[in-house]
Amino acid sequence: MLPHDYKDFREESTSVKYPLSYIVKPEDSCQGKGIYITRNWESIKPTDQMVVQRYMMKPHLIDSLKYDLRIYVFVNGINPLRIYIYKDGLARFATVPYQKPNEKNCSNLFMHLTNYAINKESEHYV
Repeated sequence: MLPHDYKDFREESTSVKYPLSYIVKPEDSCQGKGIYITRNWESIKPTDQMVVQRYMMKPHLIDSLKYDLRIYVFVNGINPLRIYIYKDGLARFATVPYQKPNEKNCSNLFMHLTNYAINKESEHYV
């Protein structure tokens, strides 16, 4: 959570010997607005109000596409723990086959993000 964790973010980014990729999300937005992928941690200002996550370089794929799966649960009790899993879930897919992020494809949100609001605009959306 930036700017609060900027020092830790900078230390992690400079301590690795290979370039990391990050997914950057504005903390006050939704439906994919303002999200971007970067390989340059220095492009993120220390004052930015953002959620920054290390980007998974080897995601699980279905038919070469990134996806996310949401399973909804209801926690009815903690002690003893009682959790009920809702019968329906949600899967969202990217619309362009995945490739590891590089300088040429980082801006291709149809490849790297699964947000419906973004992918519904893709020519490959079904």
